[in-house]
Amino acid sequence: MQTEKEPISEKAAPNTSWNETSARRQTEPSPRLTLCLAMDLRASTTTGLKLSTRKRDRFNLALINQMHPYLEAMGLEYALIKFTGDGWLVMSDDPDHAAPLCCLAIIMANRFQTDMGDQAGLRDETVPAMRLAVCWARDLPVELPYGQRDFVGDSARHAVRASQLCQDNEVLIDETVRRWVHLDFVTEPVDFQERLTANPGSKMEEAMVLYALKELKTESAAEADAPIHFVNTLAIVGRSLEAQQLASRIADQWQHEATGSDANQNELLTRFNRLLSGSLGYDAASQLLKDMREAGVEPNVETFNALFSKAKDHSTQWTWFQRMRQSGVQPNVKTFNILIDSAPDESVINKWLVRMSRAGVQPDSMMLNTLISRSKDHAGALRWLERMKKHNVKPTIATYELLISKADDIRTAMRWVDQMFEEGIQPSMVSLLAVFAKEVRAIPAEEVLKWYLSLPFHPPEPMHRAIAAYRKAGLIEDALRLSLDYPYTEAARRIFRKHPEQTLAYFQSFVEANPQHPNGAYALGTALVELGRHQEAEPWLIKALQLAAPGPRRNEVLKLLEAQPSELESAAR
Repeated sequence: MQTEKEPISEKAAPNTSWNETSARRQTEPSPRLTLCLAMDLRASTTTGLKLSTRKRDRFNLALINQMHPYLEAMGLEYALIKFTGDGWLVMSDDPDHAAPLCCLAIIMANRFQTDMGDQAGLRDETVPAMRLAVCWARDLPVELPYGQRDFVGDSARHAVRASQLCQDNEVLIDETVRRWVHLDFVTEPVDFQERLTANPGSKMEEAMVLYALKELKTESAAEADAPIHFVNTLAIVGRSLEAQQLASRIADQWQHEATGSDANQNELLTRFNRLLSGSLGYDAASQLLKDMREAGVEPNVETFNALFSKAKDHSTQWTWFQRMRQSGVQPNVKTFNILIDSAPDESVINKWLVRMSRAGVQPDSMMLNTLISRSKDHAGALRWLERMKKHNVKPTIATYELLISKADDIRTAMRWVDQMFEEGIQPSMVSLLAVFAKEVRAIPAEEVLKWYLSLPFHPPEPMHRAIAAYRKAGLIEDALRLSLDYPYTEAARRIFRKHPEQTLAYFQSFVEANPQHPNGAYALGTALVELGRHQEAEPWLIKALQLAAPGPRRNEVLKLLEAQPSELESAAR
C-alpha cells in the first residue's frame, strides 16, 4: 500500500519556480473513491498440485477465460482487471459499478465451480470454492510505464482482507458498498470478531464492518426500469423465468417511450440490442424481437448476430439468416464468425465462407482464430492459416496460442514461439506454459534450456512445468538438469524429495568439475535444505551467496541463510 503524500504547499519550495510547482501539482493524480471486487480460490495451490500436468493446464486456461462473458454481461468489460495467479481483482472508480460488481460477485459465487468443472473437465467438487468481497476506499489512479492504468491505495487491501473471512462461495461487502446497494440486494450483518476467530491465519490491520451479500431482491428485479445487468444476473444464476419476465416488463416500458423520432428509435435499438446480447435464452430473445418491431424499431445486424448466438441449431441459424436478408440487413464479419464457430462440420464451414465471399465481407483475425480452433489437427490449422494469409489476415497472440495447442510435438510448439518473437509479438504466460504441455520425451533438457534462455522473455513458471513433465516421463536426469538452473521451484523441490541420492550426486558432479559454478552451489545448497540437512547446506549456500550478483537469486539465498546470522554477516562482507 502506498502512503499518502504530504499536500503540496501553495508556496513554492526554495529554489523552485512557481511554474514548476504548478506543473507538479497538475500532474499528480487526484484521489478517488474506488471499488474493488477481490476473488480468491480457497486452497487453490493444494488442489493444483493434485492435478496432472494436462488437467492443470486446462484448469489454468479455464481460470483465465471463465469470467470474461460475465464481465460483458455486467457492463464491466472496461473495468481494471488484475489476475493474481489464483484469483482476480476487478477495480473501478465509477460509483455506478457498485451494483454490477455485486452482481458479478453473486454470479461467480454461484457459477464458478460448475463452469470450471465443465471447461477444465474436472468434477465440480474438485474445483476450489471461492471467497469474494467488494469494498470501497480511497485510491490514487496511476499510469504504469507501459501505459497500463492501475489504482494504488486501500480498496484492494480492504477487499483482499475481507475475502479472508468468507465462508465457501460467500460474498462479503463493506458498510460503504452496502449503503449504496442495500435497496437492490438482500444483505445480512457479519460478526467480525467471530469470523476473525474462525480464521486465525487472516491478516487484518483494522476492524471492518461487513455484510454477507445474499441475492438480488425480488422486488428490485421486478421493476420495469431495472438495469439490464439485473436481467443477466437472474438468467445466469438460474432464475430464468424471472429474467424473462423482467425483460418483458422492460421491453413494455420501452415501447411506451417510442415516439417515432430517429434519435429515439436509434436509442431504443441500442437498448434492445444490449438486452438481446445478454444472457437471456433463445425463446426470450425471439420474443424481444417481436417487442422491438411492435415498438416500431427495426432490427440491424447486431440484433441478428445476437439471435445467431442463441439459436439452438444450424437449421435455426439458417432460418434467421434468410430472414435477415429478407429484411435488407447485410451480415458482417461478426455474423460469419458466429455461424462458423457453431457450424456442425467443415462442409458447413465452407458453405458459410462462400456466402461470406458473395456478401463482400472480408475475414479478420478473429475469423482466422475461429477456423484454427475448429481444426481437427495441426495440419488443418496450417491450411487455414495459409488460406487466410491470402486475404491479408494477420495472426495475433491468440492465433499463435491456438497453433501451439494444435502442434503435434514440442519442437513445433517451440518454433511457433520463435515465430511470435519474429513477428514482434511477446508470448503470454499461457503461450509458454502450453509449450511444456507437449510430450517432452523426444527432446533433451539441455536443448530445451538453451532455447528457453535464448528467448527475450523467459519467466520461471514454464520451467516448473517442464521439470514436472520430465519427472512424470521418468526422465529424472533431464528434470535435474533444469532443476540446476531453477532449484527454487516446487517441481524441482519435489524431485529432490523423491530422488535424494540421485539429486545430490548430480549437483555434486557440477561443483566438482567447477568449484565456481554458481548454479551448482545454489542448487546443491537448496537441495540439502529441502532434505533437512541444514548443516551440510550452509557452506554451499554461503558459496552461492558469494558468487551471486545483486538480484533475486541473492535475495533467495539470503532467506535460506536467515537462521545463521553470524555466518551470514561474514559471507555478506
